[in-house]
Amino acid sequence: MTNAAGPGPEHGRRRQALTWGIVGLLAQLVFAAGWVIAETWQGPRYSPVMDTISDLQAATAPHVWFPIVCFAIGGLATFGFAMFGLRPALKGTAAATPWKIGLSCLALGNSFPLISCQLSAPGCTATTQLLSAGGLTDAILSGAALWVLATTPFPMARRLTSLPGWRGLRPVLLVAGVLTPALYGLLAIALITGAAQGIAERVLVVVCQLWICLLAGNLIRVSFAERAG
Repeated sequence: MTNAAGPGPEHGRRRQALTWGIVGLLAQLVFAAGWVIAETWQGPRYSPVMDTISDLQAATAPHVWFPIVCFAIGGLATFGFAMFGLRPALKGTAAATPWKIGLSCLALGNSFPLISCQLSAPGCTATTQLLSAGGLTDAILSGAALWVLATTPFPMARRLTSLPGWRGLRPVLLVAGVLTPALYGLLAIALITGAAQGIAERVLVVVCQLWICLLAGNLIRVSFAERAG
């Protein structure tokens, strides 16, 4: 039946959830485009297997503005999805999760100060990067943000069992909760040994983005289900 008084608060809430769910999905695409597309013009010395995503944001990287803009948009949009879409939908369940997702993605979306040089550039070393303000800031922020994202799915999976419409995500989040810390450990080993840190970081980032996409997609599904109900 049609409400003669027009759309009410519930209609507005469902529309908001749908909008921010779509924003959450698009944010992951924009963030991924920042490093997938930028890799195509880095030149022969840059290797996605050996060099990290952060190197694309170095001051000496070609067209560095592109990944900077993509990462900033992706981070801000994911923060908006977490705060204004996911947090109201969870209704206090797993209350810390939206903050973890939002703040971590803001940290990953930050590119300033710029890393001094690309590791693939002549004369640039890991020590040179870390001794610069940009390199040290990136190492701290990206390391902490990826760790938070890697350790969030498992506790979230246990808490969602009490929330209708979300408990179906539990098995996938449990798998992600086991897989992402293991991938983080592999990344740490790769960074220490200098072997394939680029591919290790990319696999971890993709898996983290996939489970965020899962949350955004479920938010869209729930908003449609509530509308049909």
